[in-house]
Amino acid sequence: MENVSQEELEKALEKAKRDAQEMLDKMTPEEREQALKRAEKLIEEDRASMQKMIDDAQAFAAEPAPAEKAKPKFCTNCGAPAGGGKFCTNCGSPL
Repeated sequence: MENVSQEELEKALEKAKRDAQEMLDKMTPEEREQALKRAEKLIEEDRASMQKMIDDAQAFAAEPAPAEKAKPKFCTNCGAPAGGGKFCTNCGSPL
């Protein structure tokens, strides 16, 4: 991303404000009302989206760390009791 100076940002903001004002000046009252309603709707959708992201992040942070994968009590290949290792002591299959 390109570094932009504070002065360049302020100039761009002023230009955007002028352009927006010119567009508003050309609008009829009905068009202004419609634009205002669309803007309010977009702002509300953005707020709801941001709140959902915050809620999801807080829920994720509150979840306990996943426990180690539970080891099977019996071998899925031969049915022998699992001894707690990675392989069955009876048939040698991975547990």
